[in-house]
Amino acid sequence: MGVIIEKQCVSKRRNKSKPINKSAGFNSRFIHSRSKKTVKKDNRPGFTFNVPILPVLAVAASAFVIALALFNWENISLPDSIAFSPGLETEAEHHTMQYAAMGVTNLLPTAVVENTTENRAGNSVETPPEDPKNDLITFEWQQYRVRKGDAVSSIAQRFGVSVGAVIASNDIRNARTLREGQTLRIPNIDGIPHQVKSGDSLSKIAASYNVPLEVILDVNDIKSDNIRQGETLFIPGARMNDIDLRMSLGELFMYPVASKYVTSRYGMRKDPKSGVLAFHTGIDLRADTGTTVMAALDGTISVIGENWLYGKHIIITHDNGYKTLYAHLNSYSVRQGDRVARGRKIGESGNTGYSTGPHLHFSIYDKNNRLVNPLELLR
Repeated sequence: MGVIIEKQCVSKRRNKSKPINKSAGFNSRFIHSRSKKTVKKDNRPGFTFNVPILPVLAVAASAFVIALALFNWENISLPDSIAFSPGLETEAEHHTMQYAAMGVTNLLPTAVVENTTENRAGNSVETPPEDPKNDLITFEWQQYRVRKGDAVSSIAQRFGVSVGAVIASNDIRNARTLREGQTLRIPNIDGIPHQVKSGDSLSKIAASYNVPLEVILDVNDIKSDNIRQGETLFIPGARMNDIDLRMSLGELFMYPVASKYVTSRYGMRKDPKSGVLAFHTGIDLRADTGTTVMAALDGTISVIGENWLYGKHIIITHDNGYKTLYAHLNSYSVRQGDRVARGRKIGESGNTGYSTGPHLHFSIYDKNNRLVNPLELLR
């Protein structure tokens, strides 16, 4: 307590008659700088000192330079929030960004490796960055043997690819007929194969699938622009067109008549007139004379004709290259070259040609003009 008392000081009380300057702001000239030539008595509150202007500025400038040298300006680093890096981009990073833009996540680097790791003491230790080009996945085929209960959708989900990737990679014409023990090839990245046709070029193929040319070159390890007809390329990120996909899933063609009652199936059977075993090229659907016959799928009327076998008949060519035949008609409602929509009336059923009674004969041909069992493609 005595020490505290000793450190206390007593100031003289201000004379009440003198005005009190309550604020010593910058405008009150609390600090007054004056050179030697202008020293005067000044009764204003505050304190004064003399400043030799030129010598002081020179000394201040020298001190600032020396401080910068001691501080080592080159070691100053910007905070992460405002730091930036040059806009340089490696070839691998460029392609990786293209893969990402396509949604092909499998092609992205497998893991992002930090440039620092922790040692046993918990301190961060810098590690050299890895080359991103070494992280890109190399395309390859995987083998899978179909098990009991498998479906195309479950297989696709197991491998992380689209249903179309499994169907197109194995030329599956009917996804409902997978056999137990059947071996499938599955791509390790999503996409579909493309067989090179006459007139194809890499730029045309890239444009048709909307996939960057560099990605196709990388995945197929193509070193030149030369491609051969019949060669198969894998197009990462590409999708089957909707018509082919729905056709393979058996969800595409509609029944051409309202009745779905099949009187004779596709395949070997006894001829209804001669009794001789013969191949039936389509299905027969029950339909009285005058029943409305509809287009099973969008397409163009390519044939309107009549012969001894099919009688009056119509052939429609569809956008995916498939064709449908409607035979034994009684009349037509369209002309050759007409564009028709799925479900539009094209004629009426009858009993013309090689027939034992009113009905509709319906056949489907694929893009290679091979017969297909209609029941595998009808909804």
